[in-house]
Amino acid sequence: MLPGGALALLPMMLLTGDALLSRGEFGDELGLLHGRRRTQWDGAALAAARRRLHNSTLSVATIQRPPLTILEVNPDGKIVGYRGFCFEMLTTLMRKYNFKIDLVLPYDGNWGSLLPNNTWNGMVGMVNRTEVDMAVSGFTISHIREQGIDFTTAFHEETTAILLPAPQPESKLFALVQPFPWQVWVAVGVTVTCITPLLYLLDRVNPYAPKLYPHDHGAKSTYSQMQWFIFAGIIGQGGHSIPANMASRVLLSFWWLAAITLMACYTGTLIAFLTVPSVADSIKSLEELAGQDEIKWTYRIYSAMDNLFHTSGSSAYTRIASKYTDAKVTTDYAGVDKVLTGQWAFIKERSFLDFALDEDFRRTGRCRLQVAERDFYTVGFGWVLQTGSPLKELFDMEFLRMSETGLLNKWKTMFWPKSSNCSTGLIFTDVGIQPLALADLVSTFLLYAAGILLALVVLLVEK
Repeated sequence: MLPGGALALLPMMLLTGDALLSRGEFGDELGLLHGRRRTQWDGAALAAARRRLHNSTLSVATIQRPPLTILEVNPDGKIVGYRGFCFEMLTTLMRKYNFKIDLVLPYDGNWGSLLPNNTWNGMVGMVNRTEVDMAVSGFTISHIREQGIDFTTAFHEETTAILLPAPQPESKLFALVQPFPWQVWVAVGVTVTCITPLLYLLDRVNPYAPKLYPHDHGAKSTYSQMQWFIFAGIIGQGGHSIPANMASRVLLSFWWLAAITLMACYTGTLIAFLTVPSVADSIKSLEELAGQDEIKWTYRIYSAMDNLFHTSGSSAYTRIASKYTDAKVTTDYAGVDKVLTGQWAFIKERSFLDFALDEDFRRTGRCRLQVAERDFYTVGFGWVLQTGSPLKELFDMEFLRMSETGLLNKWKTMFWPKSSNCSTGLIFTDVGIQPLALADLVSTFLLYAAGILLALVVLLVEK
């Protein structure tokens, strides 16, 4: 096995597949020089692997798993075309060591998991039973699987992520009250309610009773008149009469200053809320997903992720494994289809989720999916070989060479989707100012309707 940091080595030079075959700059077969350190390889094992490959045809199991393995399958279930990151690696090895491949799909559509009867299903089972020589795709390297097969060294590492429905715009039904939180509305209501009796008290006990003009100097305002006068101030309106009493005027002047400030804050926030669309908060991590019940979750059955959730002692993992056990999907795209219903989340390695999101965006022109902000659980990908296969030493060496020469990075840029506003989530937040629609003003018409009904009720009471 190679050192765990092999994948982190900086590329020495960037070569195309042809250059890799023709230039022969890798040193002798016993080792590969990188910097000042020399990695030793088993010369006898390398020679046996070359003999095994030369002029031979290997039976290779694979599966649809973009961007690592992208297959074209005819109606009869036969693979008629292939491309992707892993096939660039495999094609390079085929040309260098002069062998061919016969691609087959797994009989049950699974990657491979240990069953209760101690047998293996999926592609891991096919290799374990020597039905095929090897399996090529992004197999998650795990201790459980290594009990039945051998893995190559990891050629790629990535995190696991969560695919979610795209966040929906927040409802504008209660837009008129949303500029302020409920605490502010309570404070405003208490202030309006309390300032009226205070003004009424000043009107009654002050020896210099307020003289209300242009009315009779001896007239006094009723409590209801004062209540309406205070309410008028908060909506930018005055009254028909103004207290001549100085104490009352001081109280009212500060009330109007506070009302002007409230009106400015309210109208500014309301305009921003109506013209700049906002979206509802979405799930950001696995812990948040496990701690809520609004969005259900699924993942692929008989996969490494399935084994992880059922064997880990983490509370979040345990909750993920214990719920919706009958909803596990048998294919990756079945998981994506569930997410598109708006009720499910799909847990999978990040590269596939990015590919699925980009593919759906290019096909529909709409951003219907998003990936949760925080990833978790880093996995390493390798190919599956028969236990004790002579090919392991040779493939491990070649994978390291591909990493050092920059080929893996080059192929990644070829098949990984480019970042877009959809994949980064900017499409949901950087939307700019939008014209108002009828739906944005529903709360206004609802308020007006409520006012009409209240006026009718008051009319009936007054009669």
